[in-house]
Amino acid sequence: MLSLSEAAILSTTLEAVLYGLSLFMMFLTFRTLLRTTEPPGRDLNWGMLAATCALLLLSTSELGVNIARLYRGFITKGPHLPGGPDQYFAGASDSTFLVKSILYDFQTAILDAVVIYRAYVVWQSVLVVAVPILGWIALIISCIGLNATFARTLTNTQARAALVAETGRWITAAYSLTLATNLLTTFILAFKIWTVARRSARYQANSNLTSLLHVIIESGAIYSVTITIALATFVAKNTVVYVVLDMISPIISIVFSMIIVRVGLAREESSKQNVAFQGPLSWSSPPPSRVPRHHREDSTFEIGGATFVEVTQTQQPGSESAVASQVAHEGPESEPLKANNSFELDVREERSFGKVDA
Repeated sequence: MLSLSEAAILSTTLEAVLYGLSLFMMFLTFRTLLRTTEPPGRDLNWGMLAATCALLLLSTSELGVNIARLYRGFITKGPHLPGGPDQYFAGASDSTFLVKSILYDFQTAILDAVVIYRAYVVWQSVLVVAVPILGWIALIISCIGLNATFARTLTNTQARAALVAETGRWITAAYSLTLATNLLTTFILAFKIWTVARRSARYQANSNLTSLLHVIIESGAIYSVTITIALATFVAKNTVVYVVLDMISPIISIVFSMIIVRVGLAREESSKQNVAFQGPLSWSSPPPSRVPRHHREDSTFEIGGATFVEVTQTQQPGSESAVASQVAHEGPESEPLKANNSFELDVREERSFGKVDA
């Protein structure tokens, strides 16, 4: 088993490596979000931009706090303690431990909120995401309780031993809630994308929805596996938990950026083809009255700057009902966007679906 000093060095080193990768992902995220304002006239998604800035600031701050803890543990405070650096890293009596916990909790809350928001955008139903929202609220409460307990350990030195068990319960609750909320919300989001992608397969062999589904599952799996390992090592009282905890901060930023960056790259690739798309992460409900009789556009949802259009082909004599979903991207030959919505499906499918203008 690693000593606490070894765990502190290893955790900060791995966190710094992952932080470098998260910086690159954040750069691509900013690039994708800012490019969604092209052509002029499209609104910038300030909510996603604010979440990106917040995660970048919080992860940078947490890395700075961990570096400061290394400095205190090995240079200024740790060597003067009876137990040396291990005694410094073993206790939660240092104010930097509380600051680090608050920074981590904010990042967890932001990531879970974004995942819930994406699920709501896809389903457009509060009832579908009601349970994840309740889980998120419970997570916020557990984080407040945890940090309040940490704050009490700083001021009440006599009760520190009694507060250890209470702290453990709050930590277990927080890990369990974020794991359950993220797993459930990822399943809800992925299920909707999968059903739409399966129905679109009969009209388009290589749907971008399939790639989006893979990214959603992969990002959810990365975060869920990391939290599961952290929870298991914490319950087992293994010092590896300190290594995993410090790695979660940059992993949150990476997971957050994966969907936006992947869809942004797909959009740029598809922009070379004769397709059209509508701008940044929002929900739109196009009026069905303007849609040709042989099909209607049920709904559109946008993730990562790409608009996914769910089209239903109505029953015609001698034909069967079918449902398809198409990813629309802006192309050089597309018509200017009109009013709220304007979509031009792939010219290869135009004879089947026609053109949808709102």
